[in-house]
Amino acid sequence: MRDGDRELRLGGPKQRGLLALLLLRANEVVSADRLLDELWDGAPPDEQALHAHVSRLRKVLEPEGGREVLVTRPPGYELRLEPDQLDLLRFEALLERARTELDGDRPSAAAEMLREALSLWRGRPLADLEDEPLYRLAADRLDGVWLDALELRVEADLQLGRHAGLVKELRALVRRHPFREGLRAQLMLALYRCDRQADALEAYAEGHRHMTDELGLDPGPRLRRLQEQILTQDPALDHKRPLRHSSPRRRSGALLLVAAVGAFAGVVISGGGGDGASPTNASAGNVAIIDAATGRTRERVAVGDSPSTIALGEGAAWIVDADAQTVSRLDERSNAVSTFAIGATPTDVAVGSGSVWIGSGSPSKGAQFTGALTTGLVRVDPGTQTIRARVTLPRARRGVSNAREGAIAVEPGAVWAIAPDGALARIDPRTARVVAVIRGVQARAVAAGPEGVWLLGEDGTIARVDRERNLIAQRRRIPASAVTALATGGGAVWVTAPGDGALWRIDPGERLLMRTIDLGPGAADVAYGNGSVWVANPLRGTVTRVDPGRNAVARTLTVGGAPRSLTVDGSAAWVATTGSATPSSASAGTLPENVCGPLLSAGGETDLQVVADLPLQGGLAFSTQQMEQAIAFTLRRRGFRAGRFRLGYQACDHSVARTGLFDEAKCTGNARRFVAAEPVVGVIGFVNSPCAMAALPQLDRAGLATVSPLASYVGLTRPAPGAPPDELDRLHPSGTRTFARVFPADDHQGRALARVAVDLGARTVAVIDDGDPPYGALLAGAFAAEARAAGLDVTRARFDPQARDYRALAGRVARAAPDAVFVGGFLNASGARVVRALRARLNPNVALLLPDGFTPLPLLREQAGSAAEGAYVAINGLIVETLGPSADDFVGRFQATQPGLPVDPSAVYAAQAAEVMIDAITRSDGTRESVARALLDTRLRGSLLGDVRFDANGDVRSPPVTVLRMRAGARDLEDWPGATLDRVVR
Repeated sequence: MRDGDRELRLGGPKQRGLLALLLLRANEVVSADRLLDELWDGAPPDEQALHAHVSRLRKVLEPEGGREVLVTRPPGYELRLEPDQLDLLRFEALLERARTELDGDRPSAAAEMLREALSLWRGRPLADLEDEPLYRLAADRLDGVWLDALELRVEADLQLGRHAGLVKELRALVRRHPFREGLRAQLMLALYRCDRQADALEAYAEGHRHMTDELGLDPGPRLRRLQEQILTQDPALDHKRPLRHSSPRRRSGALLLVAAVGAFAGVVISGGGGDGASPTNASAGNVAIIDAATGRTRERVAVGDSPSTIALGEGAAWIVDADAQTVSRLDERSNAVSTFAIGATPTDVAVGSGSVWIGSGSPSKGAQFTGALTTGLVRVDPGTQTIRARVTLPRARRGVSNAREGAIAVEPGAVWAIAPDGALARIDPRTARVVAVIRGVQARAVAAGPEGVWLLGEDGTIARVDRERNLIAQRRRIPASAVTALATGGGAVWVTAPGDGALWRIDPGERLLMRTIDLGPGAADVAYGNGSVWVANPLRGTVTRVDPGRNAVARTLTVGGAPRSLTVDGSAAWVATTGSATPSSASAGTLPENVCGPLLSAGGETDLQVVADLPLQGGLAFSTQQMEQAIAFTLRRRGFRAGRFRLGYQACDHSVARTGLFDEAKCTGNARRFVAAEPVVGVIGFVNSPCAMAALPQLDRAGLATVSPLASYVGLTRPAPGAPPDELDRLHPSGTRTFARVFPADDHQGRALARVAVDLGARTVAVIDDGDPPYGALLAGAFAAEARAAGLDVTRARFDPQARDYRALAGRVARAAPDAVFVGGFLNASGARVVRALRARLNPNVALLLPDGFTPLPLLREQAGSAAEGAYVAINGLIVETLGPSADDFVGRFQATQPGLPVDPSAVYAAQAAEVMIDAITRSDGTRESVARALLDTRLRGSLLGDVRFDANGDVRSPPVTVLRMRAGARDLEDWPGATLDRVVR
């Protein structure tokens, strides 16, 4: 035990037990009789033994000349403590404040306070007193206090719509506490809100079996009522409504002791900024109605939290909210807004043929990615807003994410929708039945109009659909780095390429004529109307009107926030926008709570602020929320200080509930907020590289130092093959690097596996990839370059993810007689089918080398079967079993704040990013420019991931890649069943 810098030696178990009993009733008189009974379990010696222990304890706690702490007061003794001297007092204060916030419908603040409170549990209370009589008296009470707080935190997360990320945690908790009805009710609710009604009912049935078999009781009325609500799909279970009965209100007198007895000195955790400043209330979602003739915003109507796509028709604008997972109807005349749900995740919307057509999403079992697939459409009556028909979209193979805007188009006599496998489905609007399926393009968007029906492919292919024969009639590849949105109108087809900052015009004819119009980086959604082309730019917060007659920009309008989607009628452009460009009190240092959690600090004034920006909802929520907690844990261990600077910290979210993944518009909007908040000098983020690409230009212009724990796209720091030549200049417009990452770039996997091939004695290698420039082709190029440098013979081949089979490909590879084969691509993009074809033709001794695009490993084995056996799989970075001593120590300490949950390696990378940021601020003069300079000059030795240094690009030097070997039945690795550790390559 420590008191500040002084180590306290507490003596044997009786003396530690005495301190524990007094701490359990701090600032109260505890009678000598009670101390005797509880210390010696009803058989106490004489009172002199107790007095002797009290005297020795007093000498330890009260150094000469120190404050009186252990006071004799008849009929016993009192331990006098200040509120910040015992974790439990801080715990209870945070718990009460969280209850107040939750009662006031402020679940975001409540959730953060409860996480702070729970993080104070750094081990089982009274852990070194388990053999003492008092342990039995206190342990159950303390466990109850912890569970009460945990249930309250889960309720707050449920109110925030984080149900998808809670399922795994709640399943583990219910297994440990099968008779705790509050936890079981929360699990049922989380499953139901994930569109898993059957699983929610099974959770109830499992609880019923436990209760009747082991206790002879039926579930309580609360669980029975919830079962009825799930069976009837009660709208009251909508995730915006609080589940009040899951919030335990009883107040326990038990105090929280950390380890044996707690600590007298510690950091105060405050939910505010020192002076009780109120959080900023930034605007959420809105629709800006822009006069097409004048360019002025006629009106701005508040609609939901994150309006993601908008369509016009039947007297209204129809808007999908990606966070609330609802659809809103905005009346064109009155601007009245009504909102409804469709019983699934709405993903897209289009209007026509007298109906509203809404994409219906659901989680995909066995899918490699997290998030919803658009598996069907619902036809909604525009007058009553009731569902009149449901359409199931075809799916020939395992799908990739099609839950995006622009995936539905309606014209007289046909509804066109992109299926989960990228095919185009034609639906008869009268019967709501699929009448044709068109394949040949891995589609990401569809548009229909007088110019025809057009598809935009993931690879940049633009294709015209023959309406009469239901097949692809014409196609051509757009030479852009990446394409996003598609529209038709004015005799042309229009496509945006955000990374290139271009709007592509394609004129139909026997030969497609293409030209570009420069709009600047960030050009996203596109629509045609009133004789003009309109383009939304969430990166810049603008809408641009393009004159198709001159092929030139006519006007650029600032709408604020992040315009995500737009549509045009005869007189106006309707723009769905998320957030506002500059929070009203950003300069005060508190970012809005609809985006970020409360400001954490050591109490009192702060000098500078650090923010984390992560996707905290959906399928990644378990690991990303743990990453956020690891960052807070690291700052707390440093006393929220970086040298002479007192730090504040806020954790921000850039994901949407619809997909559970990052949202580029939110990434951009958050970056604007960070830039506007003057005290912010550092950003810890991102997990996903596209989010980093959306945010970095603004952060770099402002000189904000940014450290990423996981973003791995090569082009964030170095020229990437196939990327626009000016990509780096656009990401880092200041010309001075302000970005670094502690995680390896993707190409290191290719190089590491090439070294594996060399070590295996290979002389000839085959390298095949799916042609995807940012990943599959990039990794294949890195592998080939490393292999050639090592003197190996290299043959290259490419596969089409949409091919019917890969026997011909496998035959070509076999004729090259390779000793090893590298496959660059993704599991769900036909990667498993390629592996099976190769294994069927190749000698069994040929090594298969796969990147992390083939994870998770159980899914690889499920899809590839025995063909996966023996394959080598590269994992970027380190896994739990390959962490060094410093990381092991961190995991041990951090694990105590994650009861019952494993520590994900991503939490270690997040903590390392936090250490790098703290070190940079410590060596700076407190200005943004100085912190950014110090960041690139990092020289950490013996940190969590070893020695950390960055090169001039911001890449960590000597990055590790872990190589696993597929072995059926292997249980050596905690998070990688079915594999063994082969090596770590640096």
